Amino acid sequence: MTDLLSTSPSGLLCGRGAFHVDPWAPVPLAVVTHAHADHARPGSGGYLCAEPGAGLLRRRLGPEAVIRGVPYGERVALGDTVVSFHPAGHILGSAQVRIEGDGAAWVVTGDYKRQRDPTCAPFEPVPCDALITEATFALPIYCWPDPDAVARDIVAWWHANREAKRASVLFCYALGKAQRILAMLRI
Repeated sequence: MTDLLSTSPSGLLCGRGAFHVDPWAPVPLAVVTHAHADHARPGSGGYLCAEPGAGLLRRRLGPEAVIRGVPYGERVALGDTVVSFHPAGHILGSAQVRIEGDGAAWVVTGDYKRQRDPTCAPFEPVPCDALITEATFALPIYCWPDPDAVARDIVAWWHANREAKRASVLFCYALGKAQRILAMLRI
């Protein structure tokens, strides 16, 4: 099987396509899975991302960044490869990057979530020959409670605080988690 990606000092490099996926340092062209800071870093010559996440990327990287958003599923030729973005279900605009070249297809997931989330497009299985996936919470010790149960607990906590005349302050990650919690708490 053809190696479509290799490691470089700047991260995952697709030499045939002349781009990096979620690079750690500035590169000529960054293909970005989503707008979280550990995946989208400033300083690259240009950025390619899924169209629903282009606004978040613009906010993260600033007005001078050259950003091109591509609709999910649309195929874009980059060098000797074809790249497409497919929903990852993680946050708004999160994507799996499918790279095709030399008769092979590789997918880089970045972060993904298979659980339903009303704030973003749902995860989509993507056919491929090789899968490179982020596994931040892949250990079996991570077993998250049902989101509906979490929402009920938050509402009960808020009601108890209101009755006790205490302010309720809920901390969460500003990009992705905050939007999901607000969507879960729609009442």
